[in-house]
Amino acid sequence: MNLDYENSLIVFPVDAYGISARDRYQILLAREVIMTTCMMKFGFIDDPNAAYPKAENRNFGVWNVDRVRQHGFRLIGEESQSNRKHDEAGAWGDARYECLASEKSKIDEITPPDDLMNGGTAAEIALKSLGMASETDAWKAAKDDWENCISAAGLTPGRDAANAKWSSQQSFDLQVRTDQQNPSKSDAAEGVRIATIEAECNQQVRLTQTLGDIQASYQLPLIRQNEAVLTELKKKSQKYVDAAEKLLKETQ
Repeated sequence: MNLDYENSLIVFPVDAYGISARDRYQILLAREVIMTTCMMKFGFIDDPNAAYPKAENRNFGVWNVDRVRQHGFRLIGEESQSNRKHDEAGAWGDARYECLASEKSKIDEITPPDDLMNGGTAAEIALKSLGMASETDAWKAAKDDWENCISAAGLTPGRDAANAKWSSQQSFDLQVRTDQQNPSKSDAAEGVRIATIEAECNQQVRLTQTLGDIQASYQLPLIRQNEAVLTELKKKSQKYVDAAEKLLKETQ
């Protein structure tokens, strides 16, 4: 398992076979490039890069210290996603509908069917390996180390295992009470402070690296057992990923 720190992505062995978080983002971006190009005909100048937040893996909480020092818990691009300024504009919506119809063939070329977009067998292996890894003593010890670290820094480990498993109680409470679309300056600053502590502790005890390595160790035998199915999955998925990448290189 590798950590792509620059892009804040966790790269598991099984990601080589299905559509990864990065692949999904590229496909969505390519779709948006097609749409925004069409929308120009109707007088709407939209930014395809602002349609979706930048892909980021937080499987085991925040871990990219540089990012959270700038953005807190917010994803890059989250504040400007989905052309929000046009949401209530009937003319924009009508144009969008027209473009979805007129550009359907181009969009279909880069859009995998749902079973591929959702990861297929690769996603099943990711989920199964996560369940197996999370039952190990090494997994629990790593999480304890992280909780001890944030506790020493003045935070409380999340009390709700379902909703605050990889965050402090303070970050959970902050996100519940804050207007995520328009946080106050004080809430935004507090988010940065808490996220920085959580990410620094994640790095200090190597939480994401350790848990990712444990999960990856359970993926490898599952990959071998399902190699034929995964190879076919990769073949089918890669066609759409390559088409999206090609479109982006030609248009951006």
